[in-house]
Amino acid sequence: MLPLARRLEAFRENLQLAASISHAARTGSIVQRFLWGAEIRRTDQLTPAAVSRYLLALQADGRSPKTLQNHLHAISRFCRYLRGLGIPVPNPGRDVILRQPHETPPRYLTDADVRTALLLARQHRIWPEVCLALSTGLRLSEMVRLQWADIDLPGRVLIVRVSKSGRWRAVPLSRPAVTALRIQRWKFGRRAFVFPARQTWPGAFRYVDRPRNTSWWLRALRPIQEAIPSFRTLPGRSTGRGWHLLRHTFASRAAQAGVSLYKLASWLGHSDVRTTQIYAHLQPGFDPEIERAAPIREGKE
Repeated sequence: MLPLARRLEAFRENLQLAASISHAARTGSIVQRFLWGAEIRRTDQLTPAAVSRYLLALQADGRSPKTLQNHLHAISRFCRYLRGLGIPVPNPGRDVILRQPHETPPRYLTDADVRTALLLARQHRIWPEVCLALSTGLRLSEMVRLQWADIDLPGRVLIVRVSKSGRWRAVPLSRPAVTALRIQRWKFGRRAFVFPARQTWPGAFRYVDRPRNTSWWLRALRPIQEAIPSFRTLPGRSTGRGWHLLRHTFASRAAQAGVSLYKLASWLGHSDVRTTQIYAHLQPGFDPEIERAAPIREGKE
């Protein structure tokens, strides 16, 4: 029988034929983390109890219910692949039950927090990065991969070609976003990437055409995280504690401004508008459109 690690590699290759490369990589990484974290070396160790312990550890680490569901789905897909090969393994999607989470309102920065974040961003020379995140709601992974070929400044729109959902989308650019991108173009317009990496050696450095690594982005945001309490009120690995809180802030402010949830879902790259529903309660309470929509007119009952 092939080792489980070899089965995982074959599973990844199989996924690439059926889905996008990014989706295959993400699913494979989740399964690999589960196998390593749960110390599973043989297929007979793939039990519902092992999956439950793994998910409980993620929950204790502050991961969101959506993240838990994504991990359960990835593990279930791997087990389904193994069963298709005739290997008797359980079905975690059926045998492991996640508790229904309590509905929690989205967290976002206040006006004072945004001003502080932008002030500190200027001081630490990351204003374009922070401004663009607050103005577009891009995920960190999408900002990392952003290239000038994806941006139309005169048309005020950018294209996200590789997203979490595996589909491309167009994101409109507000005036602050255009300003941030113009600053970057003045600095790095000859590079392919909007935020290029820096190659260093003793006494010198140069910018190169490859994305900045994730550790740079996490390190760059740290002074802002330390100064603004909103970043520190959740466990260290929770969704919405780092750059993702800037995405939540963009989405929350858009909902408060009355942007349609369907339009907001398109901007954020949500494959299901139900994901965007967490911002629904932030929309204005009364909508004058109801007067035109209602079938009964005043005085006509």
